[in-house]
Amino acid sequence: MGMSAPWRALETSDEEPTGTAPEARPQTALLLAAAVGMLVVGSLAVVAYAELRTGGQVELVSGTAGSGGPNATPSTPMLVVQVTGAVARPGVYSLPAGSRVGDAIKAAGGYSTDVDPRAAETALNLAARLQDAESIVVPRRGETVPGSGAATDSEPPGLVDLNTASSAELDALPGIGPVTAAKIIASREQLPFTSVDDLVSRKLVSASTLAKFRDQVTV
Repeated sequence: MGMSAPWRALETSDEEPTGTAPEARPQTALLLAAAVGMLVVGSLAVVAYAELRTGGQVELVSGTAGSGGPNATPSTPMLVVQVTGAVARPGVYSLPAGSRVGDAIKAAGGYSTDVDPRAAETALNLAARLQDAESIVVPRRGETVPGSGAATDSEPPGLVDLNTASSAELDALPGIGPVTAAKIIASREQLPFTSVDDLVSRKLVSASTLAKFRDQVTV
């Protein structure tokens, strides 16, 4: 009996650590599981935030690209023209490519009260297509527009003056060659023409030949 008591005490001390181990293991496992769970939740939160941020950027870019209103056409080329003279609002205007002279005048407010209608009709082709950097001058009453080609009553535009035309200009008329052109020049040097019919009366051309270019000459 005396020998067995110490042995049992030693046996009891050896079994205590062994008995406490099963209780400690579940606690450690729970801590590890909780840590892993927190890591997973944190990762999911980061992914969800990143996806939300990506979706916001796509909407912003789409909204910016679609701005400008329903009538805006960013791809349409534009041209810039200057409108001066007898218009309500002279200035520089930006118009879509393919616009006409009439569109530019309309953008400038239309004709003003001091416009010369007859000179404007002669100088301007409202149906002509505009060119970039073009200058449109609407004539006023009492002034001559440079380069407008406005005609006087005695000399319509584009007509060949028999008293001042060069040999090349006369030669370009239908039925007139270099020899006839030289005769016309020699005749007018002796006596200026007073009528286009002088070409026939002076026997420079026939009546049928004059009929071919009558509407192209003047005196």
